[in-house]
Amino acid sequence: MKRTTLRAAGVSALAAVAFGIAAPAASAATSAPVRTVSVVQTADVQQSTGSLSLSTAGVTTVPSVGGPSNGEASEAGASNAVKAAWEAIKRAGLAKKAWEAAKKGATGFMDWVNGLSNWNPVKWVIKALPGVAVQELITYILHNYTG
Repeated sequence: MKRTTLRAAGVSALAAVAFGIAAPAASAATSAPVRTVSVVQTADVQQSTGSLSLSTAGVTTVPSVGGPSNGEASEAGASNAVKAAWEAIKRAGLAKKAWEAAKKGATGFMDWVNGLSNWNPVKWVIKALPGVAVQELITYILHNYTG
């Protein structure tokens, strides 16, 4: 590898850490907080009225061994990454162009991102986002740009 390639990769990684996007990925080995989950053990079905009633006597509370469900923790992390990416776009003076690209949808937005210079840190901040966060960024730009 050439020295300039290594330097560009180092600057991109440093920019991602500075904007707070790579930090969650670097600390991915930390354990998820324990949540409590209610498990219903019995249910009574009444055939005549067609209704279902759950008995509260059979509810047990147990700690969850898995990670967060329904994207609870990942939504918070993604929204922080999205806000950091939006701030990077605004600092670079690309807010209007990003808004125009966001109006074209995900494909148009990614075409705009790919058209940015490889030396532009905004390109690498956006490319470091997971796919769902890119969609959230597009929605965030469309709702929050007031240019």
